[in-house]
Amino acid sequence: MNDVEEIGAPTNRIVVRFTNYLNGPLGRSVLDNLDEGECFILQTSDHTLRITKQDGKAVVNLVSVPAA
Repeated sequence: MNDVEEIGAPTNRIVVRFTNYLNGPLGRSVLDNLDEGECFILQTSDHTLRITKQDGKAVVNLVSVPAA
């Protein structure tokens, strides 16, 4: 994904909320279906997030898709 650029600090509120959710009991089924190092993009109405499984845990990064 060359057109996706990571932005923001890891302490961004949305990043912390999704990190806690995905690494908690409710998000376990999502992580169980990912291979180590695999990632996916999650887009909400206000944010685009890249979730990567690293060392068995979700790592969430806020990303931005530049306008065409």
